[in-house]
Amino acid sequence: MLKQEAIKQLLSVRSILCQIKDEDYTTSLKTLKGASIGKHVRHVVEFYECLLFNEFDGIVNYDTRKRNLLLEENVKYSEDFIAEIIDALEKIETNSRILLVSKYQDQNISMESSVYREITYNIEHTVHHLAIISIAIPIHFDYINLSTNFGYADSTIQYLKTQKVG
Repeated sequence: MLKQEAIKQLLSVRSILCQIKDEDYTTSLKTLKGASIGKHVRHVVEFYECLLFNEFDGIVNYDTRKRNLLLEENVKYSEDFIAEIIDALEKIETNSRILLVSKYQDQNISMESSVYREITYNIEHTVHHLAIISIAIPIHFDYINLSTNFGYADSTIQYLKTQKVG
């Protein structure tokens, strides 16, 4: 179920990529404080990359992730990379333990975590960025169709369903 939710959110990202014009993908938007849709997509994809393809087996540090500018500049490259992430997610079979490293105020903090916990974090991180993107798209790129639930967490979608029934 967890992997399916992560994949669902990544498919939401791809739904934008399938529609957005290349030049719009890289446009700096005042609404996003100068960021582009591509920068937000890059940020989401890099967190999954850090978790799933990191070279330090068993250690995840989102702060030291690679900043791959192709992800924010090239729609097709981003689509293909998301397909690789989805493939990697589908292959996960166990909730392995990992060490999560973060840096705050110039000090590294290490804590135990797990693959499933970090997938959960990445889901919520993706939803956060999709919510931001969902603000900019109708303002700047109204030709892009967003699903009704685009940018909403699953818990919010479930809550909204209960409000419509009552």
